[in-house]
Parts: sequence; structure tokens; C-alpha cells
Amino acid sequence: MKTAVITGGTRGIGAALVRAFIEEGWNVAWSGTSQSTVEKSLSLIRDRFPAERQAAFPCDVTAEADLASLWDGAVNAFGRVDIWVNNAGKSNDQTLFHELEPEVFTSIIDTNVKGVMLATHIAYNRMLKQGFGAIYNMEGLGSDGRRITGLTPYGTSKRAVRYFTDAFSAEVKDGPVIVGTISPGMVLTDLTMNQVRSDPEKNRQLIKIYNILANEADTVALFLVKKMTGNRRNGAKISWLTSLKVTKRFLLAPFSHRDIVSKYM
Repeated sequence: MKTAVITGGTRGIGAALVRAFIEEGWNVAWSGTSQSTVEKSLSLIRDRFPAERQAAFPCDVTAEADLASLWDGAVNAFGRVDIWVNNAGKSNDQTLFHELEPEVFTSIIDTNVKGVMLATHIAYNRMLKQGFGAIYNMEGLGSDGRRITGLTPYGTSKRAVRYFTDAFSAEVKDGPVIVGTISPGMVLTDLTMNQVRSDPEKNRQLIKIYNILANEADTVALFLVKKMTGNRRNGAKISWLTSLKVTKRFLLAPFSHRDIVSKYM
């Protein structure tokens, strides 16, 4: 049976990826920032899926030793790692860059860029030894150069992830391990909904955009997992919310009256 590893798999799209991989018949190991978050995530799915196909570990993705332990934990539990997903990430509240404390944006860069590079380095070299594997790095706002005022550190980090993945996948294009990216688009999670819940009236425009473009995490995760497990091409960019899909959603918005937000309020 094949095995996936998900960093940052205790909540949001990461937790949805964990569920989707297990539903597709895979073993899954995932990480969280602490033992308590790991245990909580295990308790939430323990009754839904076979225990022998689950393993979770605390891991600081900015620490090389923690990432190596995550790999070792997955291999000890399941014997191999077929897909490694670098999902763990941080963002910031929408604030102008010069008004942020330096520890906010340095932490984002440490997790979203340093963490992805460290994890990719560790996973790739170990996959090279086993002779197979695939690594996927999570894209996000900023990957394509699009900017939103107040999210400069996060967007910068995701632009860097795109460059790094493109460059590294080109370096290893003739090897047995493939490298690519996944892009979930706009996903409704507690993290994305916090701002809306805090002041719905102020965020009416954001709610409108969410109702047009956003999707539930489990729907997106299953799509991404099916694409990852079926992909054999190095340098692949697997995207849920394509430009064509965005255009179609906006064109149909006046007629569809789509409401995905209200049940999360």
C-alpha cells in the first residue's frame, strides 16, 4: 500500500488532504506544530478510518531534525513514502508591511520558504535512495504574481515557492523523483473565515467573493489527491481554481445565487 506524508495536516486543507488520501486507500502520515494538535487531529478521524493507516507526529518544519524524524516516522510506520506534500504554512492578518512587527514576516518566510526548501531537500534525497517518489509544494496567493494589499509577506513567500519548485524540478527532470506544485485556490477553513466572522458587515465584499469563488476543503482536497496520485510528469502544476473556472464562476454569479459561506458563520 502506498504512503503519503502531509506537513501541516492537522487542520484546514492539510487535514482535508489527509482524509482524501485515506479515502483513496493510502496510508498517511502527517505533522502538526505540537503534540496536542497532533493528538486532536488523530481523535477527529480515528473512528472514521482504520487506525493502522494513520500516523501523526509533531514537527517544526523549520528544523531539519524534525523533518528527518517525520520521514523516519512515516517509513517506520508504513515502510515507504510515495508522495510528500509540503502544505505547512503561515499567513498574516491583512496589514501593511511597514506596520508589521519583524517577527511576523520573518516567521512567515521561515515556515513558507525555508521550511519548504528543507523538507524538499530531505524528502528528495531519501526518495532518491528508495528509487521513486513525488514531492508537491503548496502554492497560494502570490504564486502567480498577483498582489493583495496587506498580504505582502505571505504573497512573497508563495512567489518564492513557485520559483523554487520550477527551478528544482528542472534540475532533477531526468531522475526517478518528480517535483511539482498543487494549488487549491480559495478554500473555506477556520483560518480564511476568521476575518469574515469578526466583522461580517465590514467584509461584505469579501463574503461576496467567497460565495463566487471559494470551495469546501474536502471537495478541493479529493480533486488534488486524485490528480497527484495519477500524475507521472515532473514539473506538474495541479490547480483546482483555473482561470477558465474563475471566468465561468463570475459570469454565472448573477444567476446562480451560490451561497457557500453562511453555514460557516
